[in-house]
Amino acid sequence: MQSIKLVVLESPYAGAANDNVDARRCLKDCALRGESAQASHLLLTQVLDDTKPDERALGIALGLAWREAAHYSVFYTDRGWSNGMQDALKSALEEKRPFKLRALDGPVKFPNPYLLPLNLYEAVDHSQAPANDA
Repeated sequence: MQSIKLVVLESPYAGAANDNVDARRCLKDCALRGESAQASHLLLTQVLDDTKPDERALGIALGLAWREAAHYSVFYTDRGWSNGMQDALKSALEEKRPFKLRALDGPVKFPNPYLLPLNLYEAVDHSQAPANDA
């Protein structure tokens, strides 16, 4: 097996059942690529109440702490860019942390143009996860 990469998973999430399915698909895609993804928006919302400002702030802080350990962040753009994803991209650009842009179904979607550096296209990951027969 290839060297496992630690990654931060970024995808839209607003607590709806369909969002859970999409986030799980992204998590599986990472796993099939040999990436151990931290998806705080999927995991921590199971134990913290996102509607309570103090618990939401705690969840965000806990998720952000993983960035220091991660090899890179992975942005799944099939459903567009949430405000949280745009903030995470801004932070990655400012801190010069590596990241990849992916889409499970179709082309990668880009965020608002004011966020785009000239080399953003280099971050588009055109590779595919290995096929899974399950």
